[in-house]
Amino acid sequence: MIEVNGLKKSYGDNEVLRGVDFSVKKGEIVTLIGPSGAGKTTLLRTLNWLDAPKAGTIRIDDARVDASHVTKRQIRSLREKTAMVFQHYNLFANRTALQNVTEGLITVKKMNRKQAESKGKEMLDRVGLLDKADAYPAFLSGGQQQRVGIARALAVDPSVILFDEPTSALDPEWVGEVLGVMNEIASDGMTMVVVSHEMRFVRSVATRVAFLDEGVIVEEGTPE
Repeated sequence: MIEVNGLKKSYGDNEVLRGVDFSVKKGEIVTLIGPSGAGKTTLLRTLNWLDAPKAGTIRIDDARVDASHVTKRQIRSLREKTAMVFQHYNLFANRTALQNVTEGLITVKKMNRKQAESKGKEMLDRVGLLDKADAYPAFLSGGQQQRVGIARALAVDPSVILFDEPTSALDPEWVGEVLGVMNEIASDGMTMVVVSHEMRFVRSVATRVAFLDEGVIVEEGTPE
């Protein structure tokens, strides 16, 4: 499903990833944990080339990219396999919840508007927000905005969803509703890679935990 070999990434003289080897099987929920600055978010962002690594290979299904020789077509193919849920939602403030969900379907998937809106409503219903389809982000709680972000990710039918600390920006009262949606997605068999400090989710949902420190995975195992 996902195979990462020898992944390296630096920002100037700061080597953030120091030759990471990492794999995820189809249907697994793998959480990345570790201290701040360990490279968790950077590893996640390299998986869909939001951050370009300086060395290593990434394979997701049949899409494979080698950092030493990469083309735009290969990057596009890699990104088509993934969807990302961001820590701070990354919603368009001037678009409704439904428009945020359908944007990628229309502009990237080239779906006609009627089909896209039908799919968007289906995904909003799945995360319990169909009644908020016409609401703008400013009128949604943090938890609701993050659920829109999850609906947006689901809408493009990815092979894997990447979650970058999806609950860390939320007030405590909204954490449970987002974790509930993530639990439901996991139970449906979606492959997920999650950067999280939320140990309740790690214990109850993750099939495997990878502990990063100083740019390498130092330990992997079950939540137990």
